[in-house]
Amino acid sequence: MRAKTAVAIVEWTSLPLLLFAGLMVISGYGLTSEAARNASLGLLTFSRSRVIHLSRMARLSFVSLLLLHTYAGTEILAKKVEKSNGRLARLVEYSVLAFLLYVGWIVFNGELD
Repeated sequence: MRAKTAVAIVEWTSLPLLLFAGLMVISGYGLTSEAARNASLGLLTFSRSRVIHLSRMARLSFVSLLLLHTYAGTEILAKKVEKSNGRLARLVEYSVLAFLLYVGWIVFNGELD
């Protein structure tokens, strides 16, 4: 992947990833904490939290953005490390790619169930 493409992917996935992560955390607290529901001034109810947190589309969107963002970020890191140690850069790049494929495999198989 070209460096410009990787930077663009990281930039474009950052804000949606932040929003999804925040939404998943807040809805998780809405499921488990009465204090969090009270602090939300009525915006967060148990039923809304359940719909948000257990939504298949929200989970798949979050994981897809996470995988894409992480891969592109690793490509940027590998390009920087490659100047000083090309072998280490390739090791990091392939290791992260293998890990992300493994995580993606588990998530998408879990969602198909």
